[in-house]
Amino acid sequence: MSRPPGGNGAGRDDVVNALVSPHGWLRDNGLQRSKLSLPQILTHIGFRQRGDYVHHLRKSISSKYADGMFPQITVDGTVHNITATREELESLCEKLEAKAKLCSRRLDWLTTGSRKLFGVIQEKSVTLVLDVGCSATRAQQKLGKQALCKVICEQVSQMDCFNIMSSGIQGVSRWQEKAVKSTEANLSSAMDWLLAHECEPSTGRSTAEVLLNAMGDVMIEAVYLFVVGDLVDDVAGVLRGRLKRNVCPVHTVSFNGKTGKGIQALRDLSNLTAGRIHEFAQMEYLEHVACDSPDRSNGHLDLSKFEPIGGMSQGSKVREDVYQVWREMREALKTRNQIKRILVELLPQRLELESESQRALPEDCLSSKEWLNRFGLKAQKLRVHEALADCAFPHSDGVVGVKCRPLDETIQTDAETCKKLINAKYCTSFVHMRWKDGSVVHVYVTDGKCRKYEEQMNRALINMNKRLEWLKSGSRELFGTIVEDQVYLLIDTSEAMRDFLDVVKEKVFQLMQDQLSKKQKVNVVAFGTRVTLWKNRLVEVSSETLASACRWVNELQAGGTKNTLGALGQALADEGTQAVYLLTDGQPDQPPGVILEQVRGWSPVPVHTISFNCDDHEANSFLYELSQWTGGRFHSYYANVKDFSDLFGICKDRESDDLQLLMAEIDQGRADLETVRRLRAECIILDTFHQKTNTTQRTGSTQQLHSTQGVTGIQLKSARHAAQTTSSMLRLLSSSEQIHSKAPLRCPEGPGQEWLLPESLALFQTNADRQMQVLQSFGLVSSDTEQKKERKKQEDPLDIPTAQWLKTNSLVARRLTLLDALSPTAIVHHAKYVPMLDKHVHSKVFNEIMPLAHIGGKGLTLINPLAVDLEKYKCNVQDVLKTYERRLDLIVWRGLTQEEREKFGNEAVAFSNHREAMLEALEGLKWPVAREDLDLLEKEIHKGQSFLQQASDLQLAARQMSRAAQDVNNSRVERGLSKNQSEAPKMPLDCLRGQRVVARSDADGFYYPGTVRKRLPGKRVKIDFTSGESEVISLACLLTVGGSGPCPPLVEGDFVLVATRREVAGDRFVPGIILVTPCHHEALDKLFTILKYNNKKIHRLRSKIIKISQTRYWVTCKNLQQIQQSRNIKTTEALINQSVPENPPSEMKQ
Repeated sequence: MSRPPGGNGAGRDDVVNALVSPHGWLRDNGLQRSKLSLPQILTHIGFRQRGDYVHHLRKSISSKYADGMFPQITVDGTVHNITATREELESLCEKLEAKAKLCSRRLDWLTTGSRKLFGVIQEKSVTLVLDVGCSATRAQQKLGKQALCKVICEQVSQMDCFNIMSSGIQGVSRWQEKAVKSTEANLSSAMDWLLAHECEPSTGRSTAEVLLNAMGDVMIEAVYLFVVGDLVDDVAGVLRGRLKRNVCPVHTVSFNGKTGKGIQALRDLSNLTAGRIHEFAQMEYLEHVACDSPDRSNGHLDLSKFEPIGGMSQGSKVREDVYQVWREMREALKTRNQIKRILVELLPQRLELESESQRALPEDCLSSKEWLNRFGLKAQKLRVHEALADCAFPHSDGVVGVKCRPLDETIQTDAETCKKLINAKYCTSFVHMRWKDGSVVHVYVTDGKCRKYEEQMNRALINMNKRLEWLKSGSRELFGTIVEDQVYLLIDTSEAMRDFLDVVKEKVFQLMQDQLSKKQKVNVVAFGTRVTLWKNRLVEVSSETLASACRWVNELQAGGTKNTLGALGQALADEGTQAVYLLTDGQPDQPPGVILEQVRGWSPVPVHTISFNCDDHEANSFLYELSQWTGGRFHSYYANVKDFSDLFGICKDRESDDLQLLMAEIDQGRADLETVRRLRAECIILDTFHQKTNTTQRTGSTQQLHSTQGVTGIQLKSARHAAQTTSSMLRLLSSSEQIHSKAPLRCPEGPGQEWLLPESLALFQTNADRQMQVLQSFGLVSSDTEQKKERKKQEDPLDIPTAQWLKTNSLVARRLTLLDALSPTAIVHHAKYVPMLDKHVHSKVFNEIMPLAHIGGKGLTLINPLAVDLEKYKCNVQDVLKTYERRLDLIVWRGLTQEEREKFGNEAVAFSNHREAMLEALEGLKWPVAREDLDLLEKEIHKGQSFLQQASDLQLAARQMSRAAQDVNNSRVERGLSKNQSEAPKMPLDCLRGQRVVARSDADGFYYPGTVRKRLPGKRVKIDFTSGESEVISLACLLTVGGSGPCPPLVEGDFVLVATRREVAGDRFVPGIILVTPCHHEALDKLFTILKYNNKKIHRLRSKIIKISQTRYWVTCKNLQQIQQSRNIKTTEALINQSVPENPPSEMKQ
């Protein structure tokens, strides 16, 4: 027997023919794994519009901030805003289409071959058990053997090990005692044994015995029972008492089972062992295949064409694996259709003005205008305003009323209100520029933004320069780019062209070789006094026709005048003409106005004009107007001159349109690049200035010390803010061009600043001054103060008078007095005079937190030493005192002579330790040092020491205050313990309060929407229904809705609560069962069909349905039935009472 070709799955996709369970296959290849389910896609392509029910409004509200900004779509009653582009949605459609095709291939694979007969073997080690029922004929037995051989070829061959057994009256027949590996030899041997085996009818006991033997093999993961015909006996009942606790599953396969009893016995057996069942019923027995002798070639049976015709048996369910894959395919197609609907309805395709041929044109067939529309600065969003849109914000200013002194105080004493324009405070921290709408904006260009923009702009400029050089080469230098496919070429052969006709012929030959050879149709016209055509109409382009045209052009002779109108008439009379290229060197014979009027009346065909060696301004103007009126382009060319500006200078009417557009775009790009670089440099300079200012205010260091160390520190800090070197960026701004560009800003009266208000101009002038200060500090701009600063650096600080030095270095100047340290927490306390008491009184509000006060010249100041770091203050004061003592020692030591110094050991000593001796020595030397300097320094030192003593005293007082406050708090805590213990425990947090719910009313048993007011003891809550009524409901009769609750999919047979509309009080939810779900193939079908509890049908959307459990459904129905019965009883009693009189006759009483 030979194995059928492809039986091993050769040539098929490994993903499609994987022998795994449907759940495992969908887990690896389904929509959820690829994030292509509808909820996942909606999260990716947009965001959900938020909404909720507001109880006091009694209606649902949703967010409106995105109205009109995004396309919207409603899915299952929820609105989603779509933010994805059309390309992203098209990509999702392609992925969903691919998933649907993959599922379709999986379905085809599952329903063909051995999978159709046997299902899919999901284990790696199995035993196949062949069982022949009593009703199976020999033909059926033979078909069953062949089907089992097909299973061995296609599926068992991919497993690790297997075995084959057969049951019969005589006992158990085995191919092997134990399972063996799935080798080629073993597979062939197993099929030979199977075909040669004589099958016997089985009984329930024999089938149970063979199954127990098969499950006894420890290597086996599952047993597949292949039953041919009907299984009459109850095998499950026989096995039920003999099975162990842990058994391998038994999967049953019914082959041509006809009776329901036999199929039910197989189902019971599968349920007993947690296995699966597969049913196959043959529609045609194929007696010629079963009865004929098998075709054996080389001793093997060919099973490649064995494919029984049949399917599921009558009354059986759909295969689970087939159904799950089909459902996944249907979901993929449904999701794809919804995405396509979004594309069609919400994101319609933009209309393209160009035709398909124009859109498909390559770059060498585009004019400069079309090329710039694709690859220009605007197309790449490289214009300075578009590039800086994400880092620009508007300048903020406004008019306020300022009180000022009146002009004539003798007439008016009240202050006058003057209108004044003020600018926002942050405006001084950012650079400004003029926006495209004329307004003032601030920008902050980061290093990454500047670098990225430079890279993009440099690439764009390189491409435009390449395009410019390409346009100046070959035939494009004269004729430009030929963009149409059917063109007329008009050549001026008048007497004025005699000297240059050879040059024109050479360029025409080059044009035919470079550009016209790629076109569809062409014709050439020569015009002098008479108009001569190469052909009467446009001719198809080929090598022969171009060679003929070249020969015709080569024979042209110059002479006569310029019949330009006649040549244009011949070209425009051809209906196939798409464009005309007119080459001439001067004024036409006819008046230019006449030609323009005539051309305007003809067909609207663009006329591209080429000015050849034309110095006549009127002629060039005529050609330019002719090209503009007809939608063409103007070109100019000068023979033997590379750049016509060398002779005539650049003039507007002599520039070619293609070159002019490109050069203007290049200039614009360079200007935008310089603007971004300048703005980046200004940002660095302002950052450096503000950082220097903040550092100065924070440290309180002197300007003298900053002059030696501050520049280096600032330079290093600014370098961290700017990835580019500070020197290169600052030199960019301080270069000659940038200084000239900033000149109008530094001169408010200069031109170019009319768009700025005077107040804003003054503010920006301050920023410019700050930038200049930073440039001068880096030595990038020369200033008059440079020499003064150098002289100051060379001067010895000891030569500066102490009085002058203390102006910037005293304790007051350094803000190191004790009041300066306490100022952040100090409060000036003013006394208020009370006439009734005839005394001044102070408020006692701050007595507890500020018990200390300082009495000075300004009155009483409350202080809080606990809120100040006095230790840090003392360290700062001690450092400054060391500076004073060092200066005092150096001044005194420098004033002593060498003889006096030897008395102290020739080494500088502390003035405080030898004060009397040094003063006597200085007095003996007649005071070489000013006594005033020494007194000032000693006074400053004594002041600092007093501040240190006061700070220590305050620290001691603060510690005492802290201990006293702690004692008070402890006593308060002890007194409050008894009160806290007697307080009732706090109520737990009510998490249901305000929750939207659907609750069952005790009045009629139906569910109504409402809101939880509060939770009550005993698992009860108080509900405010939307109808306005309130009830106390048990928690068991309540369902939460809204928010982020689950919304499970609904299938046929699910138990639900469905909303029914009432005329007055809104929705009412009744129990029901899902009968029909919407058709997923139709986008408009969204209604579910529900059978209500009263056997009436209703159709509702998914948003009006709540899925419930079966228990809740039956409880609700039973409750409704009881309420209805009680109502009927009450109604009956009422009717009886109405029919019976109050005083019945005596006969009725008896």
